[in-house]
Amino acid sequence: MIAIDGPAGAGKGTVARRLAARLGYRLLDTGAMYRALAWSVARAGLAPEDTPALRKHVERVQIDLEGDRVVVDERDVTDEIRSPEIATLTSRLSMLGVVRDKLTPVQRRMAATGGVVLEGRDTGTVVAPDAEVKFYLDASLEERARRRQLELRARGVEVDTDTARRDIAARDAQDSSRVLAPLRKADDAIEVDTTGLSVDQVVGVLAEMVERRRREGCS
Repeated sequence: MIAIDGPAGAGKGTVARRLAARLGYRLLDTGAMYRALAWSVARAGLAPEDTPALRKHVERVQIDLEGDRVVVDERDVTDEIRSPEIATLTSRLSMLGVVRDKLTPVQRRMAATGGVVLEGRDTGTVVAPDAEVKFYLDASLEERARRRQLELRARGVEVDTDTARRDIAARDAQDSSRVLAPLRKADDAIEVDTTGLSVDQVVGVLAEMVERRRREGCS
């Protein structure tokens, strides 16, 4: 079980996907599950503050990961959950106990079989604290804002540099200060600064560290 944590724009998603493919593991994108839930809440027209309605909605909604695809109640929402609006709502919802009570047990069950790479903001600290290898990816604010710009541009959305930087900084503050499962580096996580590194370089570093842990475990 491999857990990859880190702030927005650190490269977790792409690196986790490539690392899982390289190792022949399953990918468990916990962040995508939160985005999917946020998408369903937005589509239902619910306010995060409406706890009774939110609780009823969360209890009935079905979220699945099918390879690289994210499915909500049998609808593929993989592309729809990547908008800035859904990202903002996701950050708000992820602070709520009713939301985490729904998704954390599901994620733990999905990871329990092993042979999995988990990616998110609390995988090494909350979802899989017993993971054999934990990574914490980070990068400079400028680098993370640049990556977010490129990610959005690929989806046909243009944002200027200042807006991207403010959005990332606001996400950092919100994720780090939330009471439930705040973003933080696990004590036994290996920190990797991805600033200036290509995806292949980061994946290579992580794969080498995983292999080293395997050798240590067999010795």
